[in-house]
Amino acid sequence: MKNSQLLNILAALSKKEQRELRKWLISPAHNQRSDVAQLYEYLSAPGRLADDKGLEKERIFKKLYPKEAYNDAQMRQVIHFLRETLEKYFIFKKSEENEVLSQIYLAQSYRERKLNKLQERAMRELEEQSQNLAFLNEETLEQLYLIEKEKSIQLSDKMRAETLNYQEMSDLAERAFIARKLKLACLMLSHQRIYKKNYELGLLDPILTYLQSRPEVLKTPFINIYYHIYNLYRSPQEEGHFYEVKQNLITYDHAFSENEKLDLYSIAINYCISRMNTGQQAFTREAFELYRHGLELKVLVEGQILSHLNFRNIVAIGTTLKEFKWVSSFIEEYQKYLAPEYKENFVQFSWAKLYFDQGDYDKAQRLLIQFDIDDVLINLSAKSMLIRIYYEEGEVNTLEFLLDSMRTYINRKKMLAYHKMSFKELISASKRLIKLQRIDRKKIEILHNQISNSRTLPSHMKEWFLVQLGKLKR
Repeated sequence: MKNSQLLNILAALSKKEQRELRKWLISPAHNQRSDVAQLYEYLSAPGRLADDKGLEKERIFKKLYPKEAYNDAQMRQVIHFLRETLEKYFIFKKSEENEVLSQIYLAQSYRERKLNKLQERAMRELEEQSQNLAFLNEETLEQLYLIEKEKSIQLSDKMRAETLNYQEMSDLAERAFIARKLKLACLMLSHQRIYKKNYELGLLDPILTYLQSRPEVLKTPFINIYYHIYNLYRSPQEEGHFYEVKQNLITYDHAFSENEKLDLYSIAINYCISRMNTGQQAFTREAFELYRHGLELKVLVEGQILSHLNFRNIVAIGTTLKEFKWVSSFIEEYQKYLAPEYKENFVQFSWAKLYFDQGDYDKAQRLLIQFDIDDVLINLSAKSMLIRIYYEEGEVNTLEFLLDSMRTYINRKKMLAYHKMSFKELISASKRLIKLQRIDRKKIEILHNQISNSRTLPSHMKEWFLVQLGKLKR
């Protein structure tokens, strides 16, 4: 049974879950078959899941039913029952995690059994829980609606028609729907931009019109932030929406779960980076502040891991702003949060980037010439720094060799067409720069115009080329 899904489930269990399952299986309320519990004990023995012989059905059957001849249908049945019992345990665990839903189910159970006083106590506890909800997102808004729905049934049972809470139910149902619809619309637009997939947004336009006339609904932080994120996706040039998102993240930090905050910070930061790539340099500082705030709140460190891409971006943006002291402290403090497979290379690249932007070319070069990583873009970014070092140090022969090796590297590596075009233009412009003489005013002007109008060269490289051409014009 080594290909059985049951084994995959057992392999995914934590030590705590294994102990809980053992208690679950010996409880008659959850399992009344001793062979199911015995199968679990056999399969959960140390090293068992890696023992191919020990996982043979015939061998297992003999352990479970020593006096019986092998029966494949009986073996399949006990495997089925164990898997079914495991799944019921998972369902129970998941429902137990949500205190509000558990309390709603308890209130419903008391109501169905006409235990009115117990139901009222459960409802009072629900009211207290609803006042202390940590987050107010699409899921908790739906839970609040379910509380009001249970309250409505309770009032109907007591013949208190004049106090029925239909308006509260309607308002919560509406906000829950709007919250979920806005978030889904943002996810759809984000996915659409990457994969060129067209989505039908349904009732979204009437919702947006409705929200413009109902500012009190927009005061719900979750609705407000996704309303502005949606508008950011649709009209990125309308920067006011970004500042609303940013303000929401600061003011209503308590209103979002850790996973939600990570997504929201990523969206806001990616917007800043997209604006930076179009030459809006003011957003470099905005991205830096978002990164710094996200680090202070531990939002960007997920499960004790900081994304290597975020690590690289933070260093790049910090050095662009000449926040050298802060970047140095960041590398020292946060390198421990990099996944082991990225730590050495990304820390080395980050120190090289810091030394380079500080103008310490000797230290940067020593790190860059020994830099080797499978990540194509990081590798080429390191070589881009070497281009500038070799040119400014007058090492023309070394630079020409580097440019030729980069061209070969790019031709044999798979990467997005945009990146390939960008680095090929970088190589071409570098080769032309090397050959220019001060007296070739016309050629200098031609290259200057070409670089100024380039849509593929990174902005920092365009700026560097223009500075070097400016020096040749003098």
